[in-house]
Amino acid sequence: MSCAAQVFSGITDARFQCLVAKASANGIAISGNSGSASKDGITIAWNFDPGSQTLTLQCTATPFFLPCSVINGKIHEMVDACP
Repeated sequence: MSCAAQVFSGITDARFQCLVAKASANGIAISGNSGSASKDGITIAWNFDPGSQTLTLQCTATPFFLPCSVINGKIHEMVDACP
């Protein structure tokens, strides 16, 4: 199941690096400004545009027992935790 894409604005290079570190601490290796990574049946795709300071995140695959609301909530928590 694919979840709705989330677009975040005001994502500076420093804030993106903070998110990369948080994802890495959770076992998801983000490399580059765009791509996708998977862990435990969850696949996250990202696209960071440093020029417009926007970051698009989307869960493109999730186990049937994990709703998008939970995954998108966790994504928001991580983004909000990076100043």
